[in-house]
Amino acid sequence: MPKTALRAVASDEKPEPKKPLTLLEAVEAGDMLAIMQAQRRIFAESLATATENTRPQFSNELNKLNALIREEESRRVTEAADDSVVAPLETEAWNGTGY
Repeated sequence: MPKTALRAVASDEKPEPKKPLTLLEAVEAGDMLAIMQAQRRIFAESLATATENTRPQFSNELNKLNALIREEESRRVTEAADDSVVAPLETEAWNGTGY
């Protein structure tokens, strides 16, 4: 395995934003959230250039995708919290023995 060089990070340095996947890349990756986000970008781009009679359709689809994306992101946050290694413990008075 090749070693990667480590370096100090400047305090004002920001991580580069992750490039969103195209629809094809998202489908190939099998990530449902990435697929919906790619579809949302397509609908948003289409909405900007759509004719007057098709704008409501694109807008409706965009709203549906926004709701589905919110649900999936919320599910993932909940799932990630469930996978946490931190467990709530009941507090007990310390008896001084360490056992």
